[in-house]
Amino acid sequence: MHIVYAVTTCSDRVYRQLFADVPTKPAFQSQKYHRLLIEGLAAGAKVDVVANPPVNRSVLRKHFVRLPRETEGGACYRYIPALRNPLLKAIFVGFGTFFQTLRLAGKDSAVIVDCLNRTTALSALLAAKIRHRRCVGIVTDLPDMLGGGGFSRKLANFVIRHCTDYVLLTQTMNDYLNRDGKPYVILEGHSDITMASRKPSPEQKAAPRVCLYAGGVSKQYGLGNLVEGFRQANLPDVRLEIYGPGDYVPELTQIAAEDPRVFYGGMLLSGEVVEKEMAATLLVNPRPTGEEYVKYSFPSKTMEYMSTGTPVLTTVLPGMPREYYPYVYLLEDETADGIAAKLREIFALTDEALFQKGCAAREFVLKEKNNVRQAGRILAMLEGKETP
Repeated sequence: MHIVYAVTTCSDRVYRQLFADVPTKPAFQSQKYHRLLIEGLAAGAKVDVVANPPVNRSVLRKHFVRLPRETEGGACYRYIPALRNPLLKAIFVGFGTFFQTLRLAGKDSAVIVDCLNRTTALSALLAAKIRHRRCVGIVTDLPDMLGGGGFSRKLANFVIRHCTDYVLLTQTMNDYLNRDGKPYVILEGHSDITMASRKPSPEQKAAPRVCLYAGGVSKQYGLGNLVEGFRQANLPDVRLEIYGPGDYVPELTQIAAEDPRVFYGGMLLSGEVVEKEMAATLLVNPRPTGEEYVKYSFPSKTMEYMSTGTPVLTTVLPGMPREYYPYVYLLEDETADGIAAKLREIFALTDEALFQKGCAAREFVLKEKNNVRQAGRILAMLEGKETP
């Protein structure tokens, strides 16, 4: 089996090279999601990545940058030239993706696209149609639930409708999108199989204890309640650390300046965030469950959190399968008062109890949900086999 994976991404080496010293970094969760899935697919198939580097004017100093072809994680990355001019960039991405995909998609090939990368996905989809190849659409968010203009939503939905197969986050998402009953696989996410070699230990935990959140820093994601709840909990010798971009950052920065127990660390590279997560005492995802879009989502940070061996506190997300429940602390009262009570309850536990909870979650997610196993389910779908 040969996979042509068309997406806005780059290798981990290029990502570090481009963004290590740049204050405004692109969202690393999307980059990490696709990189891990590409590496998982490469464990069972030949993979060519038609890659549109996630760069913009703040990163590119030259008007035109052409990155050399490279191999990483078993996959071959073939880069579309990067330009500073937005219009020229869109033209290069569209035509470059189309012709690269058209050339690479041989008789044993399937094309995979991220449906929210609209220009890249549409170009690769058209090439797949011309070649009469299956086109698998990865849908990580419903276009109808996202912001942006109506044309962008229509374009993303057009791509989704014309894909032959789907990779979706939840069964509810399948019920919403896949009215024609096309082949699909539900992958709520995937953990990094290489994390199995990084053994957590009590000695690497920070002192004083740390409650940590990494991701979108927005009140929409429950950050206001998290900060207020943490401050209400009045926990001695516990510090709240938050990393990531979002509209709550100005208010959070002001709170951190007034309260030494709250720390905002800005945006870090993915590897740096993982280091912080492994040193933390508790990782938190306070995402509210009442919003309509939550039924169709599964935050990728949940998989990353669990793989670190640090215990996780999360709201009871509708898209989270019940098999996860024994391995995480569940936050049923999402108000600031509820968060304060739950934090007091968890931080009353011993370091040993917390460490064992985190290790059990790590063992589960690295065994059952690692990127090689999850990617194998996509390959099984394409080969007409029953997905494991």
